[in-house]
Amino acid sequence: MRNVVLVDPYSTGSALAPAFAERGVPAVAVLTTPEPTASFADTWHPEHFTEVFVLDDADKLARRLRELDPLCVLPGTETGVEAAEHLSELVLPGQSNVAELSSARRDKWRMGVALADAGIPHLRQLSASTADEVAEWLRANDLDRSAIVLKPQNSAGADDVFIARPGEDWRVPLHRILGAVNRLELTNTSVLVQELAEGVEYAIDTYSVGGAHGLVAVWRYDKRAEGNRLGVYLSACAVSPDDPAVTAVADYARRVLDAVGVRNGPGHVEVMLTASGPRLIEVGARLAGGDQQYLSRLAVGDSQLERTVRHWVDGEGAIADYRLLRHARSVYLSAPESGVLRGAARLGRLRELLPTLHKVDIPHRDGSRVARTVDLWTNLGHVVLAAEDPAAVATDEALLREIEAELHVEPS
Repeated sequence: MRNVVLVDPYSTGSALAPAFAERGVPAVAVLTTPEPTASFADTWHPEHFTEVFVLDDADKLARRLRELDPLCVLPGTETGVEAAEHLSELVLPGQSNVAELSSARRDKWRMGVALADAGIPHLRQLSASTADEVAEWLRANDLDRSAIVLKPQNSAGADDVFIARPGEDWRVPLHRILGAVNRLELTNTSVLVQELAEGVEYAIDTYSVGGAHGLVAVWRYDKRAEGNRLGVYLSACAVSPDDPAVTAVADYARRVLDAVGVRNGPGHVEVMLTASGPRLIEVGARLAGGDQQYLSRLAVGDSQLERTVRHWVDGEGAIADYRLLRHARSVYLSAPESGVLRGAARLGRLRELLPTLHKVDIPHRDGSRVARTVDLWTNLGHVVLAAEDPAAVATDEALLREIEAELHVEPS
């Protein structure tokens, strides 16, 4: 019996093995580290796999995988992207993405380089390992009196994304990032420095087959800065394909996917629609994370997860565009400080208070210890709202913000 090989099947990717199993296709796991990173440990389900391998010698492992006659080799989450593509090329040549551009689908600086090489508008950027490099780049690009963004090149979830406004010392976040171990347990040996993109942020979820890119769903992000941290999520909402912004960002996203060599599988492209047009924030060659697959099924009746199974099992129906069935929105809650959460009495009653509620993922109650929200990893949780009537969703989101305003944190 043929199977699928899943590399680092964590986070959203933990749903891949059960989805293939429903179609009678078993799964084999490959881990890039002996144990999953702490951020993903609770999403590792070894019981979903007939065999589990730890990647050490890629050529040796590829010989073993070829004996299993797999349908495909797929990444589960961000840490598995490059390894899955390399193994796929060894086991099933030509079936994945463009091999020589693999790092451009993982390293945030190389993404921008790929766009520049393809002549696609992009943010001015620098990969830096010293303050002197940054200072010289700012002078050379006349950005020394402009807002800039500093972030790790190989992390996720808005981890350590800082904004330095005019007059603020960008050296502080630079040295905070350099040498630190990020959320994916990788050491930051360099820092991505970019000009600040201002506008409305969109996420374009795609699925590609043979270099043709279908739209699965488009999302509008609402985010804010918290002090010098850039990336506190407020909400993500589905956008109708009839919205004029979708045409602009989707056309741009397809050019991005071509530039970074995506040919087969899911893509997640985050784009800022600025006054000068779309500009890439980052791209992922894997399933969109968080609750995006669940949210997508509510909004458009389909998801990248289902398309992945259809592509590899049925060989059809993976690159059609989408239509909006429901107005769906994921709403995130934040903690203003670290300490003990108080005023949370109504959090336990959300199902009776919010008629459009479909899912609650808020583990905190009165007395919970919480961290100050500075990124996607440190929010208090989120809820998923969906209905055919957008006004009903908006009403419930407004009530949820009232409940959030009741929360306060006692320093501990």
